[in-house]
Amino acid sequence: MAELKRISGTARMSAVITHNGTAYLKGVTSRNGPPDIAGQTRDVLGQIDQLLARAGTSKENVIQVMIWLSDIADFDAMNAVYDAWVVEGRQPVRACVQASLASRDLRVEMQVQAAI
Repeated sequence: MAELKRISGTARMSAVITHNGTAYLKGVTSRNGPPDIAGQTRDVLGQIDQLLARAGTSKENVIQVMIWLSDIADFDAMNAVYDAWVVEGRQPVRACVQASLASRDLRVEMQVQAAI
């Protein structure tokens, strides 16, 4: 059985778990971004880049992205930032839905899986 490696986190959850050559990231929300969707999306993707690096991989190896928006009307503005982040020719599979997030101030949450 392959070993699980937990990277950082809290008593409630790990920030990243690696297993069998795959990195599984926690759901990432904005911590420092401005209140608009573009700023929050940039902040989330920056955090994802850092977590991927800690797992020994990068956005070039992202397999799947799950996106939750508090308001689906933010879809186009979120995509404007997301599309600039995705590596051409390396687009992951993706889903995006509207959902209630943990705080009213949060507009986007993303969860990523990547090959190591």
